[in-house]
Amino acid sequence: MIEIVPALLVESEKEFEACLRAVEKGCRLIQVDVLDGTLFPNTTWFDAERVGAIKTDVEIELHLMVENPIPIIEAWKKYVPTFKRAIVHAEMHRPTGAVTGFIKDELKLEIGVALNPESPLKEIEEVLHQVNQLTIMSVHPGRQGQTFGDPEHGGSLESILEKIAQARAHRPDLVIEVDGGVTAELIPALVKAGANRLCVGGAIFKSKDPGGTLKEMNQQLYEISLSNPGSRRR
Repeated sequence: MIEIVPALLVESEKEFEACLRAVEKGCRLIQVDVLDGTLFPNTTWFDAERVGAIKTDVEIELHLMVENPIPIIEAWKKYVPTFKRAIVHAEMHRPTGAVTGFIKDELKLEIGVALNPESPLKEIEEVLHQVNQLTIMSVHPGRQGQTFGDPEHGGSLESILEKIAQARAHRPDLVIEVDGGVTAELIPALVKAGANRLCVGGAIFKSKDPGGTLKEMNQQLYEISLSNPGSRRR
């Protein structure tokens, strides 16, 4: 299954709920971006207890762009019933295998690992067989509205597509998510390279009609699946 995952990078509870309500009827899953200033610049709102009080059936994955993700994950597991998956960054200054193992084995959550555009796939080879998902960053973390490929840090569309293809070849059953700067124009190339989940933030939430934009992207994915039935089985 290939799907669009709306990505919420917000500064307040009010903004969180507005973004959620705008897209919840058009998606199965949303991603919540968590920044506390410890690993990358900027901070976001991610109060687990308050999120848990907001009623929704949409599943949630956390993209933890932080140095110490465990306390945040534990709080979300306690308070947010639709919280399903935690994504931690390979760039944190902690042993990735120990962190992902604790989340998967002790907290009983699905686990993903995120990799910055400039970080090679070999940096996570030790955990690639353990995780449920690989999140390939196509921008440098910290803010929405950036250009896909992250040219500021030496990245490019071609390098991101190559990383997706390498990961797909290394582990055919892996869920591969692409996050950052994704637009409708890029969707066909990303799906062709082997991506399963496409995180979209700015292209949805900076549009005049977020729900309508998501609907259009979902229709685009549906048309791609009709022309390439094999993509639905990934």
